[in-house]
Amino acid sequence: MENAIKNRIPIHVDLQPNRDEVYSGICLKDNKEVFIFICFNEETIEFDGFAILRSQEIERYRYWDKEELDEIIIDNHSDFIDKLPLDKMNSFNECLYTLREKKLIAIFTADDNDSYFVGKIENLNDTDLTLKLISETSEWLNSIDIRIEDITYIGFDTSYERELIKNVLQQ
Repeated sequence: MENAIKNRIPIHVDLQPNRDEVYSGICLKDNKEVFIFICFNEETIEFDGFAILRSQEIERYRYWDKEELDEIIIDNHSDFIDKLPLDKMNSFNECLYTLREKKLIAIFTADDNDSYFVGKIENLNDTDLTLKLISETSEWLNSIDIRIEDITYIGFDTSYERELIKNVLQQ
């Protein structure tokens, strides 16, 4: 993984058998607790935002092959380099504390891999966070409490979150 990080090599990260998920992107940090990467959006064929996974969930990864690399029409990964204080993001809790100022984040939890919560962190302590939810139509909803140990994926700064918050600001 050190080579992939150092040389910004796109990879596929396979979470089988823990979860039936494969994520793609460029790894920025990998330690015993967190795996932080620039997401690759297969629909728009460009890099789009960041994600954080629990390192222990990752069973294997592989470099993209030549055909996959050739599919990248606009290589915009440099837009995301040096945007995060990676030295302060060594655990899920540290990552969440760093993300408190983000306008929106997306969170997947262990009990449901098919749906996720999008919102702004309202409160945070070492075991739980309160997320002020936002709807798909950019309307603020109620808040939800989430145990940090139940979080499996944190996404942020993607085009989806940027569009949601832009619509809130225009209302």
